Amino acid sequence: MLRSFRALLLFWTIILSYAWEWLLSRLLSTERSQARLQRAHQRNARRLAEGFARLRGVFIKMGQVLSVVGTFLPSAFGEALEALQDKVPPRPFSEIEGRLREAFGADPLARFGSFEREALAAASLAQVHRATTRDGRAIAVKVLYPGIEQLIRRDLAVLRSLLPVIKWVVKVGRVERVFQELGEMLARETDYQHERANMERIRSIFAGNADVIVPEVIDELTAGGVLAMSYESGTKINDLEAELELGIDSEQVARVLVQCYFTMLLDHRVFHADPHPGNFLVRPGPKLVILDYGAVEDLTEALSSGMKIVILGAITRNDDQIMAGLERMGFVAEGGDRELLKQVGREYLKVLSSVKIENFSKLDRQTMEKLSGYRQIRGRLRAVMKSVEYPEGYFYVERTLALLFGLVAQLSPKFGLPGLAMPLASKLFTNKLVPTAPEAPKAEPNG
Repeated sequence: MLRSFRALLLFWTIILSYAWEWLLSRLLSTERSQARLQRAHQRNARRLAEGFARLRGVFIKMGQVLSVVGTFLPSAFGEALEALQDKVPPRPFSEIEGRLREAFGADPLARFGSFEREALAAASLAQVHRATTRDGRAIAVKVLYPGIEQLIRRDLAVLRSLLPVIKWVVKVGRVERVFQELGEMLARETDYQHERANMERIRSIFAGNADVIVPEVIDELTAGGVLAMSYESGTKINDLEAELELGIDSEQVARVLVQCYFTMLLDHRVFHADPHPGNFLVRPGPKLVILDYGAVEDLTEALSSGMKIVILGAITRNDDQIMAGLERMGFVAEGGDRELLKQVGREYLKVLSSVKIENFSKLDRQTMEKLSGYRQIRGRLRAVMKSVEYPEGYFYVERTLALLFGLVAQLSPKFGLPGLAMPLASKLFTNKLVPTAPEAPKAEPNG
């Protein structure tokens, strides 16, 4: 209860801070109000990031998600919350030993040849330890933090209690889907039988591809909240200096990575939904090792077909086709102003075509503003938001594409994700994998 109280205190402190600024704006000049508001953004962003770091668990995960997909938040929040993407400090072995006992009995370490008590890596929900089997095989053991399931339920209840306030501020239709899908994602990430099935599924997709390596599950050492897999060595994907020393071309690594996602998304309608640097290793070749399968999601048929139509529209520079694809994906709210959205879309595409990026890893604020499309909705924000609906399943896609954009930018600053994806998209179009003429959008049944 104390933890929930601290979380609510954090959120309401921020909400009341903005309420005070709103009241003052009635008395102060526009210039002074804007200056105060910017300072409030900086102060509250720092407050939120520090609060999430103290609360840990679900709130760190929430902060990580918001730093990537929280485009409706002021930029100060994205910058402050980015710190939560960094390495999470591991917990003492004494804290996670109880989870090992749940899985393997009173003397769990007897099941292993050796088990390193110091964590190899740590995240918001679990940490990984290096170990060996009794016959000496090197393995990695992922252990879920004890009691994390109960904490998730309590933390999500706190977040849902704030939903009325969030819906009042953020007018996008069905924004509650973000919280629903966050809860579903966390439930899957704490279900190691589900993660085990994900690994086998992705392994089957890349079975004939020697450039992609998926760890092998160790059946006899996997139970409950413990998942054991083959230990896979390699260099962290964004350690460019180490890759250079090993003779690995980072741009080729980026091409392998982008091709992986095209294969998963457009050929199999499934994707690894957490492409941050800690989940990929690289070996000479280059060969890509994919780690952590807690967040593997299916792509809905509406999103899949809509994305293909959008890709075709982008290749042919047909904004009507792009609009049709967005409708198919489910972005247009029932009764939404299609003409307004088409107008905003055309303005955005015109600006986007004028943006010339020489280094995707070093985007300045002006370029980021152009890419965000904020200028196109300035003064029309409420009207646009009322016409937009959050599609089912898009939470995972948005987060994945945003993380992938940043990672590919580090590996291939000259081309970035757009430059590497476009040739693959053109190839799909040439091979007629993309529909040549979109059907009229059909209404998706609710639920």
